[in-house]
Amino acid sequence: MRTVFLSNGSLAVLYDENYYIRDIYYPLLGQHHHHSFGGRFKIGIWHDGRFTWLEGIGNKGIRLSGSKAELHAQWDGLDIHMEDTVLIPQPVLVRHVSIRGPGFVRVIFYHDFKLNDYEAGDTAFYDPSLDAVFHYKGTTWFGIASTNPIYEYTTGRRDLNVVLPDCEDGILSKNPIAQGSVASAISIASPEFYYFIVAGDNYERVMRLIIELRDRRNVETYFRRSVNYWSNVAAEYSDDELASQSIVVLLGHVGVNGSIPASLDTSIIKFNLDTYGYLWPRDAAFAAMALDMAGYYTFTKRFYSLVFRLFGGEGFLFQKYNPSGTWGSTWHPWTVRSRRSLNIQEDETATVIYAFWHYFQRTRDYDLLREVYDVIARAANFMVNFRDEKLKLPLESYDLWEERLGVHTYTAASVYAGLLAASNLAKMLGEYESASKWEEAAMEIREAIRNYLFDRERGVFYRFVRIDDGKITEVDRTVDASIMGVYIFNVFDVYEPMLESSVKVIMDRLWVKPVGGVARYEGDYYQRVPGDYSGIPGNPWIITTLWVAQYYMAKGDCYRAKELMSWVNRVKTPTNLLPEQVDPFKGLPVSVTPLVWSHAEYLRAYIMRRKHCA
Repeated sequence: MRTVFLSNGSLAVLYDENYYIRDIYYPLLGQHHHHSFGGRFKIGIWHDGRFTWLEGIGNKGIRLSGSKAELHAQWDGLDIHMEDTVLIPQPVLVRHVSIRGPGFVRVIFYHDFKLNDYEAGDTAFYDPSLDAVFHYKGTTWFGIASTNPIYEYTTGRRDLNVVLPDCEDGILSKNPIAQGSVASAISIASPEFYYFIVAGDNYERVMRLIIELRDRRNVETYFRRSVNYWSNVAAEYSDDELASQSIVVLLGHVGVNGSIPASLDTSIIKFNLDTYGYLWPRDAAFAAMALDMAGYYTFTKRFYSLVFRLFGGEGFLFQKYNPSGTWGSTWHPWTVRSRRSLNIQEDETATVIYAFWHYFQRTRDYDLLREVYDVIARAANFMVNFRDEKLKLPLESYDLWEERLGVHTYTAASVYAGLLAASNLAKMLGEYESASKWEEAAMEIREAIRNYLFDRERGVFYRFVRIDDGKITEVDRTVDASIMGVYIFNVFDVYEPMLESSVKVIMDRLWVKPVGGVARYEGDYYQRVPGDYSGIPGNPWIITTLWVAQYYMAKGDCYRAKELMSWVNRVKTPTNLLPEQVDPFKGLPVSVTPLVWSHAEYLRAYIMRRKHCA
């Protein structure tokens, strides 16, 4: 879990509960990370011969407001205050330190860099001409300096744990250079100063920024401007702290090239030696739709410009991508590829087309439409052809939870919406023959959902079915919140009896009674915490709970919708960040924090509430 997220789109940092940097990215968010997994950029306080790391101070609090993080702590008669932000547009993290109290103080900053995601070949050195410490490897450079003189410094081998123990007596050994697997530390002997970490692709660029920031007037101006920028960006939503913070979180995840990684919290790496730092087209599309609803089109245009370049020649998207646009890691085997199945998640292809239509309706961006229309046509024709000839349902692919192969209700709903969106876009260019073809296929899918994917006996949509040559050979009756896709993608009216009864079953079977919230599905084992899950379907998720809230709002049931949004506000972090899921016993965050999709769904729900439940 992370408590702080600061980003300008090219430099992003995430902090833990001790105000330590745990994740640092530059310049491609999610791909170019420069931190030691499990390591920490620690902060120590030396006061009149006594020393502590921040983790040793129990009386401390962390706040996050827009793009400004604050730490308040009390220790040894000292009142310690720090406030941080990432500048716009420079790739610089700035921290203002202010300590009040008697005696002499020194603040020690320990830097746990691992450049370009591997520890071999790093160099750390102290540059006396700039009074700064540098870490570099190839074209990745970080410079650390202050508005005050560095009191002491040191560098050393991280793998030999040389630097950390050197800090704890408050005196640094001044080793000027180290190579290989390296760490560094500096100390500032002053109760008030600015400290900064500058990123760049070469020594000269970093050096120039350090010189510029050494002028206190400059750093104060840039700090104030950056904080005010994000405050004004989200000002329209300031009546709801979580909505306002969601704007900053979502925009901060939009990378310089348009990539939107799912989460930059690397604490998840302990499970599969992998992270959420990838572009999942689905997650990113929902983030873009939320931002489009809020009017931030210039940010989302970067995403659409990128994602349409990722489609393959056959017209569909891969499971996930590195932020650079190359394929990300996957667990969907090629052995499932056959005449009736593909190792993709077809809903991702469909959702991107659906999202782009929503963007186009708001922007009338014909310039971008003409650039990407050929890709849209290729994707639409793929969705038309990748169907069972008799039942007209999509063929088998993996579900949005990335776990099961089948013909999923959620996927079928997304393909319906994607084809209808493609049809509408075709009409914008006078391509009426294609528009008619895609619309007809969409209507066929809607009727197939009605005829084949609803369990009339139980009054709820199937999670998925298996198909072989026009025959349904297997049905999965597990109650799964993803069947809300029928509502999300506007397949049926909110008063459609099949949808109404399905939502009732979801709330009856998936509501997590100990703490509230809606689980993904019955028997969900992902990220379970220690405890007795008897009678508990799984951990409650933010997105599934908000889907139901949005449904209630669309029906005009504002009381139930507000109750569910209140639940989300109860389980958010104290710094207004949303996790992927929640501990069903304690109501605490589980898995990555923040998750982009969680914030996107909250923002969508908030905007809907303003419209339907003002």
